[in-house]
Amino acid sequence: MGKTNIGENRSYGTAVLDRFGDVAVPAPVRPHLAAFKQAHAEYEAAAARADAARDKRDAALDAVGAADDTFDESVGTLADKTVGAGLGKRQNPFAGYSTHSPSQLTSLPYAAEPRAARELVAALLKKRPPSDVAKAAAKLVKDTAALEDALSRLTRPQAALAKALADRDALLPAWIKALRKLKKHAAAAWDEDEGTYKALFAPLGAVQAPKKRRARAKPAEAKPADAKPAEAKPADAKPAEAKPAEAKPADAKPAEAKPADAKPSDSRPAEAPAAAPAPA
Repeated sequence: MGKTNIGENRSYGTAVLDRFGDVAVPAPVRPHLAAFKQAHAEYEAAAARADAARDKRDAALDAVGAADDTFDESVGTLADKTVGAGLGKRQNPFAGYSTHSPSQLTSLPYAAEPRAARELVAALLKKRPPSDVAKAAAKLVKDTAALEDALSRLTRPQAALAKALADRDALLPAWIKALRKLKKHAAAAWDEDEGTYKALFAPLGAVQAPKKRRARAKPAEAKPADAKPAEAKPADAKPAEAKPAEAKPADAKPAEAKPADAKPSDSRPAEAPAAAPAPA
C-alpha cells in the first residue's frame, strides 16, 4: 500500500474496518480498533473536504478557460479586421502596435494577457481605425475585463484548496500510526490463526484473487479428460483393418470346388468303343 496514495489509503482503511465487522474481535484488540476507526473517520472527513474544495477550484478554473477562449477569438477577429483595413500585414497584423503577434499574444500566461491586450488596443486606436476595427478593439477590451474577473474569482478557491489539502495531509501520520498499532495487537491476538490476520489486513483485492485463480484452473484440468476418448478411437479402428484378413478363406472356397475336377465324367465315353466287338 503506497503511503502517499491518498485514494488508496482511504479505500484500504475502509476495507480493513469492513473486514473487522465480520469477525469476533478479541478484547485486547478492541481499543486499537476503535482508535483506528476514529483516525480513519477524521482522515476521511478531511479528504472529503479537500475533494469538495478541489471541485470548486476546478469550476473556477474552467471559467477562466472559457473566458480565455473568448479572449483568443477576439484577438483573432481584431487581427483579421486590422488586415482588412490595411492597417497591418497578414504575416503579423499587430506589427507596429504590439511586441506580440496574435499567436504570441494568445499564448501568454493568463495574468499577462490583459495588459498586453490593452496596450495593443491603445496603440491601434491612435491610428483612428475604421468602425469595424474599432468595434473589434472594443470587444477585445470587454473580453479582457471578463478574463480578469474570472482570474480574480479563482484566487479564493485556489487558496481554499491549498488549505484543505494541508489539513488532510496533516492527519495522515496519525492514521498510519493507528493502523500500525492495530496490526501489531491483531497479530498478537491471532498468533495461532495467521489466516485470519492476513485476511484482515490483505491488500485491496487480494482476498478475492485466489477464487479467480481456481476458477481459471478448472477448465484447463477438464480438457485432457475430454481428449481421452479421442485417443481410443484409433484402437477401435484396428478390428476394421483385420476384416479383410478374415475374408481371405472365403475367397479360397471356390478354389476347392474347381469345375476342372469334372474331367473324369468326360473320360467315360472313351471306354465305350472298346466294348463294341462283343455282339459279333
